[in-house]
Amino acid sequence: MALTPSLEDYLEAIWVIGQKKRVVRIKDIVKHLGVKAASVIGAMKILADRGLVVHERYGYVDLTDKGVGIARNIYHRHKVLTKFFHEILGVDLGIATKDACKIEHYIDKKTLERIVKFIEFIETSPDGEPLWLSHFYHFLKTGRRPESCGKRWGSGGKMKQITTLNKLKVGQKGRVVKILTSEVKRRLLDMGIVPGAEIKIEKTAPLGDPVDILVKGYHLSLRKEEASAITIEVIE
Repeated sequence: MALTPSLEDYLEAIWVIGQKKRVVRIKDIVKHLGVKAASVIGAMKILADRGLVVHERYGYVDLTDKGVGIARNIYHRHKVLTKFFHEILGVDLGIATKDACKIEHYIDKKTLERIVKFIEFIETSPDGEPLWLSHFYHFLKTGRRPESCGKRWGSGGKMKQITTLNKLKVGQKGRVVKILTSEVKRRLLDMGIVPGAEIKIEKTAPLGDPVDILVKGYHLSLRKEEASAITIEVIE
């Protein structure tokens, strides 16, 4: 069933609104998409004729089972593309969301599946975020490759002790393996806390919050929550 990008946007809007509200009204779709009520009513008639929505004039809007299947798929494409642009390529979230909305209508299923696999590969890497990806972020910010680019760390098969930064004691050193939460990831990367960077615990507050660290010759203060999000390979 061929649908125009506009009709796909209406289906996705009904699905998204329906996840937050018990019922979906015409005025909700108008507000969500920033269009006129007459346009929404016209689109609902077309979608109803195709068996994708149930809508009585001036009444609530519901997706049919067939409509739910299509709307979920459209929403999935949007989320995957947004995540790829924002979390992997480092594009601003607002821009990533808008670009995903434009591309989601035209991307081939196989291409989308490959993007999903790429994201999964990065997120499930046993060594944390791939070092080359961190180098890419550094290159985006500075226009230069980092000094550590192309170097490998870790010694001949020796077992690594992996923990989180907040568990290190004063005077201990560690090498960043991965930043666990996306909420603080960008801020930490901008501070120089990237995979491969060496960190030394200088001091901690009585209750362990904040933590004073030394990284790349700079003293930084991290909240306990931020320190617990950083996976560390302990350096003997």
